[in-house]
Amino acid sequence: MAVLSGSICTRGGKALLSRQFCEVTKDRIAELLANFPSLISNSESQHTTVEDDSVRYVYQPLEEFYIVLITNKSSNILQDIQTLHLFASTVSNILRSIDEREIFDNAFEIISAFDEVINLGYKENLTLSQVQTFLEMDSHEEKIQDIIERNKELEAAEERRRRAKEIQRKELARRNMEQAAPLARSAWTESDSFSSYSAPKTVYEPASIATQQPPKPSLGAKPISSKGGLQLGKKASKGGESHQPLLGQPASEINLTNNVQPQFNHPLPSSRESRSATPTQSLPKVENNGILVTVNEKISAELTREGSVVSSEVKGDLQLRINNPDLAHSKILLKTGGKLSGVQYKTHPNIDRNSFNEQSVIVLKDKGKPFPSNDNSLGVVRWRVVGKSDETTLIPLLITAWVNITDGNAEVTLEYEVISDFIEANKSSSSLDDVKILVPVASEEVELRDESGNISYDVTASGVIFSLSSIPFDDPQGSFEFSIPVPDENYLFPLRLQFEINKTDANESDISIGKVSVIDVVTNNDDEESLPFDFHSNISSEDYTVV
Repeated sequence: MAVLSGSICTRGGKALLSRQFCEVTKDRIAELLANFPSLISNSESQHTTVEDDSVRYVYQPLEEFYIVLITNKSSNILQDIQTLHLFASTVSNILRSIDEREIFDNAFEIISAFDEVINLGYKENLTLSQVQTFLEMDSHEEKIQDIIERNKELEAAEERRRRAKEIQRKELARRNMEQAAPLARSAWTESDSFSSYSAPKTVYEPASIATQQPPKPSLGAKPISSKGGLQLGKKASKGGESHQPLLGQPASEINLTNNVQPQFNHPLPSSRESRSATPTQSLPKVENNGILVTVNEKISAELTREGSVVSSEVKGDLQLRINNPDLAHSKILLKTGGKLSGVQYKTHPNIDRNSFNEQSVIVLKDKGKPFPSNDNSLGVVRWRVVGKSDETTLIPLLITAWVNITDGNAEVTLEYEVISDFIEANKSSSSLDDVKILVPVASEEVELRDESGNISYDVTASGVIFSLSSIPFDDPQGSFEFSIPVPDENYLFPLRLQFEINKTDANESDISIGKVSVIDVVTNNDDEESLPFDFHSNISSEDYTVV
């Protein structure tokens, strides 16, 4: 063992700090340092080393103090002097001023430096810069980890702000719906014609309380602007039957019915009724010439304002109507084009499931029994297909929103595009008609800028409804601009889209009828003769939003 201890002491031998590198007690070190001043005073040598009977002192003045190395007499004096100089340089580098208080304040750093220089009593082959590096304990991996942690904190803060805005937007939408719900119910009459339209009343008078004062109209309850016309109904069919209103969604979900809405003959169903009902319960009754096969599909989608698809879903069913008992013993051969994968089918309990799964044939389990021939719709097959993220196979229309907020006024450009897959599946049609877009901001100060003249708008208590009369398939892309006062971009969303396509030859699930034939009730064999039938398809939106 060469170096026994490294210390900083006063001129009188009082130890300020000391680091032992072997088994030496504190009292022994204090005794040795107490003898150190007397040895210096009695020494006539010019060297910075003194000895007593057992140890050697190697020292260096440090202003009013001494840095002292206590070694055994057999140690290499030259190495001890080099070690002492490194100690002195390290201490001077750590301390800003050489005084007792500064030494005490940096005692742990000085002792750590002594430990770096001396290991088990012997000097390490180190320089001053290396000692400083070791004392800093700087780690590249630690820096990277600190950067990662800071980025996580920033992302978490951004996510909190985003969720707070989302919660605020949903709360605002919920309050708007609660305020508009009692007024919306008064806007619907019990007329038998879907095409009847009357000017909305701005005063709400409950029938049970005749003397009640009407509530003050809100901003969204101002009279409808004269710009454009809201065409929510369709003309009656040739047979005298009326089409359903285009708005087939519940008022609580799509929020388009308010005290200033047009009046139709039936109130909108509740949210629970709408979700449990089959897609054809509110559809117009199509003329039946014997056998009528109807395919109804509801499209739900969530799009981002940047023009990407978050989720999409199609729910559909096949309805069979027969009004001739002679045609009741029949079977239907379906053709599935295979355009979509992952379609989940479910047949009616009275339908032979094995025949459908193996041969795509719709036939009763008991072939001796006929289908009902009372001209009422019978749901025989249902299906559901869910699209993948960023997949546009299931959706007909894509919307991209460009918003610029300046001084509380939003300049909005809505870019729309009919998907090419939809155009390919609907070659018999030439355009997508009667598309409606709801912006959930009720303000009369909206200003539409559209050079085509293809777009009109109406203001309701729920927001502004923009109506696109048609989007031609030969020019499937377009855009229009409008300005509206809002404090923040999120007030404009979610946009809600609505469309409906009747009597098309194609549908989203690519299902068609290959053949309808008669079953011989005696032999249960198929008659080769094909029966005439009519095919009707209906595609409509259910929950189509841009968030």
